[in-house]
Amino acid sequence: MIKDLIKKAIYPAIKSPPDFLVIGAQKAGTTSLYNYLTQHPQIVGNKSWKEIRYFDLPENYSRGYSWYLGNFPSKLEKGNRLTFDSSPSYLHFDYIPARIKADLGELKMIAILRDPVRRAYSAWQMYQSFFDNPNDHLRVTADERTFAEAIEQELQGKGKETKYPYDYIDRGKYAEQLERYYKHFDKNQILVLNFAQFKEDLPGLLNQVCEFFKIEPFSSETLQQFQNKRHNVGKYEVNPADQMVIDQLKEYFIPYNQKLYELIGQNYHW
Repeated sequence: MIKDLIKKAIYPAIKSPPDFLVIGAQKAGTTSLYNYLTQHPQIVGNKSWKEIRYFDLPENYSRGYSWYLGNFPSKLEKGNRLTFDSSPSYLHFDYIPARIKADLGELKMIAILRDPVRRAYSAWQMYQSFFDNPNDHLRVTADERTFAEAIEQELQGKGKETKYPYDYIDRGKYAEQLERYYKHFDKNQILVLNFAQFKEDLPGLLNQVCEFFKIEPFSSETLQQFQNKRHNVGKYEVNPADQMVIDQLKEYFIPYNQKLYELIGQNYHW
């Protein structure tokens, strides 16, 4: 108790809150972006795992703002560099934009969006892999359903009955999620990126981020190193048995994707 009181009194004075957030989406390259950005000389990572998940997990948010600050470097250690929180769950939950505004005020954010069908399938593959994970906190979230079963349940409105909020479909409704943020933050404060840029134009993506934060671009040597050794490159292979469901989802997301394109003024051709 005394230790917590000391943190509450001292951390706001010595700890640096995040200068920006990477808010999502899940399975859309946030880990890769975190690893790239923390190698920039004007950016420093946080003091814990990149996904602090303060604003979405009740057990973290209940610990209070001083606990959140404890995840970041001291003002002395940080100096003139930028620090940030990269938690892809922030984009999805509707109550988070108001929490961020209340606790952090105005700040810049990055949202990386991925083809919602590919994102859903990749997320399902991830949760399937958790069955063999040695970490208990991951293994308990493993999804025992087939992809077809999971999608059918969500389309029938039964997905909320599962032990964990997978939300394979709802997490891909990006226009709704961004609109919630636009109610609290200026649209120009949120940089929207396309996951495909990681493969198609990584230097362009990273330079776009640097320009957004008004920091020096990565050196050509560093960008070449990134090109030669990509971070967190996962495999994306579709089981032929799931192709029919994937085609069904592609049709389902057409109006949602169109709404996104109109909102951000860009067509990703998903």
